[in-house]
Amino acid sequence: MRPWERRLRDLARLLQNCGETYFSPDLFRQNTNQFLQTSRTVTFIIQKNKADIPEYETWYKDHVVTAWGNDEIMKWAKDARNTIEKEGDLDMYSRLDVAVIYSHLAHEDIEIETPRPFLLQADINAIAKLAKSSLPPGTLDATVLKIERRWVANCLPEHELISALTFIYNSQYRVCEKLASNLNDKLDASIPHPSLLDPMSNDVSRARYIKIGKPNIGKFQTVRVKSDANFQPSPSLYALKDEIASMPTTTSLDALVEKAAKMAYFTFSHDGYHVPMLFLFDDSWNQIDFVTTEFADQADKFIFARNIARRAAYMKAAAFVFVSESWVRSIDYSGNKPIRDLPIIGEQLQLIAGDFTGKLKAVDWDIVRSDQSEKPALSLSSTQKDDDDVCRIFFVAPLIEAMKSVRPKS
Repeated sequence: MRPWERRLRDLARLLQNCGETYFSPDLFRQNTNQFLQTSRTVTFIIQKNKADIPEYETWYKDHVVTAWGNDEIMKWAKDARNTIEKEGDLDMYSRLDVAVIYSHLAHEDIEIETPRPFLLQADINAIAKLAKSSLPPGTLDATVLKIERRWVANCLPEHELISALTFIYNSQYRVCEKLASNLNDKLDASIPHPSLLDPMSNDVSRARYIKIGKPNIGKFQTVRVKSDANFQPSPSLYALKDEIASMPTTTSLDALVEKAAKMAYFTFSHDGYHVPMLFLFDDSWNQIDFVTTEFADQADKFIFARNIARRAAYMKAAAFVFVSESWVRSIDYSGNKPIRDLPIIGEQLQLIAGDFTGKLKAVDWDIVRSDQSEKPALSLSSTQKDDDDVCRIFFVAPLIEAMKSVRPKS
């Protein structure tokens, strides 16, 4: 293990310590200080070993100086370390956020004032009454109360602190990963991938959800699933792999959609179904994350959209692809019927892709079930979506906003 990799592994442990002490203010302060101080030493160690790095000056300028130069969070990390070492602790505060969620769009949330933590003991019926007085009847079936404890630094007020620290770790991880590639090697396997330290999957932020229609307290959870070592791909899957590999290197959203559409069409045709899949990509169109999910109801979709947006932010994703089966329903414009009660008029396999600039593309296939004894077939939908139509698929809005929020300010 190279010296900068060893220090990166130390940084991962400190990030875990921050999470474990989230509700112990003094320990959380100590661990945050230590994390920020250690974070800077990763690049210091790289600089010290520059003689061992081919074309070091160019590489370091491209991947550290230029890449982080206008990055709000990485600039904050540098300034925060200087503050800690020369002036003392950062000014931080903890707050409790409570909101009623009834759509994918955060700006539509109903914020609830909670000046005292014990207000969380309020009877769920009182909260449900508040929601019922403020929302159309058809939305109540999918309405969620979100309760979240947040640490925030005064000098970085727009970002929850653990999410910001995870973003910093991800940035350091990517630099070390690229450096390993530059040295014709791979990053040491003992260093945790940033997604393993996701503050939503390890429950650091202590976000809790209460579905108004099903008043039980729940939490969002991500589980990492190991691949099946005994899986044997079919010859047709190998053929698809070779076909994808022979296509030109991805350099645009259009090219990304072309490849993803081939894989989505093949997967459904091969298996007869397609589970929801979300892929995140970096600025060079390399895949950096993959998540699959299962929705019990519409409320789950709202929660998933918000949290995948947070994930895209700390991983600094530049583009996404989401593939899933979906019902096509007749719309009730009165807002009096919950979505699950709207008539189903068809079903589709849908691929939606977008990047941080706001460019969006979508491909829809109608699912045709002619015989229950045979696999369903796909027929390319006659009505394809342009950017305006895709914008009406509201769950992409938090994802686009999150990707934009961590781009360098112009």
